[in-house]
Amino acid sequence: MSEEQQTNRRSPAQLRRSALLGVAFSILGLYVVLQITGGHHSWAELARLDPAMLSIACGLVVLTWLIDSLRMKFLIRSLGGDLSIPHGMRISILGAFVSNVTPFDSGGEPMQAYLLTEKGLTAGQSTAIIATKTICNAFARFTLGLAASIWLFCFADFWSIPKAMYVILAFGIILYFVVFALSLILVFNPEKIKVIVVPAVRNKFTLRFFKPATLDLVLERIDRELREFRNALQEFIENRRSTLWAVMILSYAWWITITIVPAVILVGLGMQPNFLRVMAITLIFYLAAAYAPTPGSSGAAELGFSLLFSSVIPQGLIGLFVTVWRGFTYYLNLAIGGLLMAAGIARSNSLPIEEQPTEAEKPFPKQIPEITHTERTKSNKASHPPVS
Repeated sequence: MSEEQQTNRRSPAQLRRSALLGVAFSILGLYVVLQITGGHHSWAELARLDPAMLSIACGLVVLTWLIDSLRMKFLIRSLGGDLSIPHGMRISILGAFVSNVTPFDSGGEPMQAYLLTEKGLTAGQSTAIIATKTICNAFARFTLGLAASIWLFCFADFWSIPKAMYVILAFGIILYFVVFALSLILVFNPEKIKVIVVPAVRNKFTLRFFKPATLDLVLERIDRELREFRNALQEFIENRRSTLWAVMILSYAWWITITIVPAVILVGLGMQPNFLRVMAITLIFYLAAAYAPTPGSSGAAELGFSLLFSSVIPQGLIGLFVTVWRGFTYYLNLAIGGLLMAAGIARSNSLPIEEQPTEAEKPFPKQIPEITHTERTKSNKASHPPVS
């Protein structure tokens, strides 16, 4: 096993530790928010939450799983295969679970790509599907976030946050826009990787803290991922444009759905929020928090969200609002994804030895691998077989 493979694999034990770490950061963040806002006195309001609104908020989160499932279904169908809605939702939930327990949300896409191979896709096909979905999702977030930023900062009636938060927010948004723009440049001009990325990753400063071999692995991974993105996007642009448009529309629907959740929660708290303003602030949050280093952005999410809504919500309700919002958008994914993960592992371990599935057939690998360069090269050279 190569050093890169060992670095990129995550065992269930590692995922459990990351989940516990993420929950710990989240609880700490909520505790700080409650202490700052005095929200520990507002828990009596919890019993007054409108159950109908809570049901709608939960339904919206389930809808995001359905939308994600449809995106994968359309992409797989364009390759001649099929994916059932329940199976697609399972893959979506497990991807969200792994994203929520890995820094920078980095583990969700490799997990989804692995699970798609259960449906008979080759490694190259599953990677192309997830890469295309990721590109569409990033573009939707970028355009919606840009529109929200312009509207909030230039045309909105009223929105005020602490000055320090303006600096942090501006930094996060600019960072996301720069990384997104740079990624597009590198996707369509991979030869510029040596000019732009190599000096930034491998220089005198970084060599003081990391081994040259480790930095070379990072560069190889960046090069491989960007080329995979480009190949996948080019394939769908040239031969499957209708599918690409459908996935793009669903990506916009996904972001609109997830940004409605906080507004619905506020209605459940007895408020009458401006839905567009709440959705715009939520989009700004998802832009600024895109590169938070903690698992699932835990800690940073709770603190940042409370500060962004400090001028929209009464101070005493901020802690309760953030807790309920985090419960639906983070803990629900964590709980259901963890149960599915545990059930899959238990099912594999309970089979008799003679009935044990091969590594390719297992519902969950003992370690979650990323697809190697050799596997992708072989897959790209081979013709696409029918998908079962």
